[in-house]
Amino acid sequence: MFLYIQPTDHNILYISYFILAMKMQKYICLLLVCALGVLAKLEFGCGSIAGGYLHGTCIESEKQALLVFKETLIHNSNYFSSWVGDDCCAWHGIGCDNITNHVTQLELRNGNIGGKIHPSLLNLKYLTHLDLSYNSFDGIQIPEFFGSFKDLIYLNLGHSNFEGSVPHHLGNLSNLQYLDLSEDSLDPKLRMDSIRWLSKLSFAEHLDLSGVNLSRATDWFSSLNMLSTSISVLGLSKCDLPDNIPRRLPFMNLTSLVSFDLSENYLSSSFPLWVLNNTNLAHLYLGYCNFDGLIPESLRSLSALSVLDLTVNSFQGPIPHSITNLTSLSELYFTDNKLSGSISPEMGNLTELTDLSMWLNSFKGSLPETFCQLKKLKSLNVGKNRLTGNIPECIGKLSNLNELILVENSWEGFVTEHHFINLTKLDVLGISSDSELILNTSSEWVPLFQLTYLYMYSFKVGPKFPHWLLTQRKIEALKLLNASISDTIPIDWFLSLFSNSPSVDLSNNDIYGDQLSLISRAPNGLAALILSNNRLSGEFPAFLCNQTTLRTLALSNNNFSGELPQCLRNLTELIELDLMNNSLSGKIPSLGFLGDLQYINLHNNKFQGKFPLSFQNLTWLFVLDVGKNNLSDVLPTWSAEQLPNLKYLILRSNNFYGEIPLQLCQQSTLEVLNFADNQITGNIPACFGNFSAMVTGDISPNHLDYWGSVQMMDSMKGYEQVYTSTLQFLFSIDLSNNKISGEIPKEVMDLQGLLNLNLAGRIPSGNQLQTLNDPSIFAGNELLCGLPILKPCATNTNSHNVKDGHNEGDTGSVSDDELMWFFAALGPGFSVGLLGFFAAFRFSDIGIHTSILVNRFLRK
Repeated sequence: MFLYIQPTDHNILYISYFILAMKMQKYICLLLVCALGVLAKLEFGCGSIAGGYLHGTCIESEKQALLVFKETLIHNSNYFSSWVGDDCCAWHGIGCDNITNHVTQLELRNGNIGGKIHPSLLNLKYLTHLDLSYNSFDGIQIPEFFGSFKDLIYLNLGHSNFEGSVPHHLGNLSNLQYLDLSEDSLDPKLRMDSIRWLSKLSFAEHLDLSGVNLSRATDWFSSLNMLSTSISVLGLSKCDLPDNIPRRLPFMNLTSLVSFDLSENYLSSSFPLWVLNNTNLAHLYLGYCNFDGLIPESLRSLSALSVLDLTVNSFQGPIPHSITNLTSLSELYFTDNKLSGSISPEMGNLTELTDLSMWLNSFKGSLPETFCQLKKLKSLNVGKNRLTGNIPECIGKLSNLNELILVENSWEGFVTEHHFINLTKLDVLGISSDSELILNTSSEWVPLFQLTYLYMYSFKVGPKFPHWLLTQRKIEALKLLNASISDTIPIDWFLSLFSNSPSVDLSNNDIYGDQLSLISRAPNGLAALILSNNRLSGEFPAFLCNQTTLRTLALSNNNFSGELPQCLRNLTELIELDLMNNSLSGKIPSLGFLGDLQYINLHNNKFQGKFPLSFQNLTWLFVLDVGKNNLSDVLPTWSAEQLPNLKYLILRSNNFYGEIPLQLCQQSTLEVLNFADNQITGNIPACFGNFSAMVTGDISPNHLDYWGSVQMMDSMKGYEQVYTSTLQFLFSIDLSNNKISGEIPKEVMDLQGLLNLNLAGRIPSGNQLQTLNDPSIFAGNELLCGLPILKPCATNTNSHNVKDGHNEGDTGSVSDDELMWFFAALGPGFSVGLLGFFAAFRFSDIGIHTSILVNRFLRK
């Protein structure tokens, strides 16, 4: 059945409208589809990097260029697993323009990629972003052809171990806005002899050259002043910049900096005032630059400053008052300078501070109570200053603190649980004082924190181990040295620490008992154990043999007895072993398997037998002290190839015999050699003049790879002295009280760096000593014989008058009268005797050198 509609003018008009509307709808739908497609392309136009490439395919020539590039790389195959198929725009690290399909981005950051970079990349003519940072292109230079990417606006090659000269062709990248060539290496491999080409980067906003060697770029500062005014981030850390930085400039082009890093360059000038032109500066890093003078009050102009790092310089005077007005500061570091004066209470105005370090300066006075207003503070470090008075109790209200360092000041009074009442986030705590500071907490107190690092030394914590300490189960480093503890070690708590690989220092207390010797088993994990200067007793703690992670073991000045177990060879990571001044006996076990050992001190025990041959395998050893034992053996015949780092060799007061081996002369690094009080015979080898470290007297700091500090006992003029931090200044030879005969070789007089020389034999006939006619120089050396003094040696036929009761007819192949004691050192009577010594030596090279060295020692 059909419905018939009578065609009238009215109906025909409606039908015409309907047909027209249907046609328009069709076109509108087509337009909508097209519009949606364009929008999709605009939104996802970065291909796979943006994660939204929808359809289309990359340019074939560009795909082939990428595949050739990949073939010359060394890489993990999984990193390029997506580089398959026809559409390279969908590959990992590739971004394409979604209209033209040209590759515009190549981002292969942190891919552990190495090898060579093929110039096929030149086919990527539309590249705007290139990021090869955090890779391993060891041994290759940055390709010159990188300067051909005319459209490049972003280039990041940082931390990828490129080497050689940075090509100046990069200056052709006229559209570049971001350039990062930074490296973290201690030995910079990238270098630039000039940076003038950087001025061609007229659109640059971010420039980081940190770690690039610019030591030959004498134009560095004038070139920086020609950089684009749009530069907002400039990194020049660790560039070894030439020291030609001006303090004032008539004109400075860099005025838009937001972040400036000049740290770790040895510039040796005053504060660079030109930096203050950058009023929008938020981050300023000037640490480790050797700047000196005053910190300028004009810092007030940097009102946007958020981070100010002046760490390790030589700034002097007080903190400028203007800093207290920089209320945007969140991080402020004055660490290791020469700042002085009191700390202004107005520092409490810096309420945005999260990190504040004043470590190692000379601030005095009290710590202002206004510091308690710094509610956002996470780290407060005022250690190693001259602060006095009470520690403000309100510090306990700084609930965001996770690090509180107050060590090495002159605090007084009491520290109570109120100092920690709200410190629930505290992770690092350090307190010490050279005045009377006492910990006074309730035996029931349980802190709200769990510490990882605890340093309480030179601070009265005892006499008992505090109960609250036993609640701390996460400690990785514990230092309770000189804490007035007179107690036995709580063994259960002590052993519970081991699982966190802790370093434990309980030295210089009055801890007693033999509990450690009774421990049969303990968790493996201890890294350092320092229990020196206590009253611990019993046999050597055998459980330590299972601590295969142990690197430092110091048990000196206790009452341990018995033999050392052979199982010590299990401690394959051990670096230092200090058992000085105990009553240990038996044979010294073979330690030659401990290849990392640097420091062995077995001084003043009761060890017997022969010297272990395996010591010759300890190639990193620089201190060996087995003095004052009962060892009986010939002197070791090590070569310099076996022990190339040996600096201190102490074999005194044993029963070593035989002649001094010539191989010893190869140890050019020796600074202290003590064979005194043995049975050594023969002559002093002329090759002693090969001890080059004793010739120059150059001072090099002694350090270990881990926690420990070196201590060594040596004798001078009959007095024993313990050397710790001053050991680096000691250059000494002592062969006294042996059976050495013959003349002292003149080559010994070449050792101009010596501070102490005790030899046996006749004074050499050269001019080094013969010109010293003042008898006071030799005061206290009663056994000295031969010219220039008026005391003959036993075989001297042309003798002068005999003094001090010695008979001209005294004979004997080796007698006490033939011992020669030549002393130029620091010890009792130093201030009187040394004046005469240096007065006589004032025209002598050896005297001048020794005088300089001693003055350096005294200044320290």
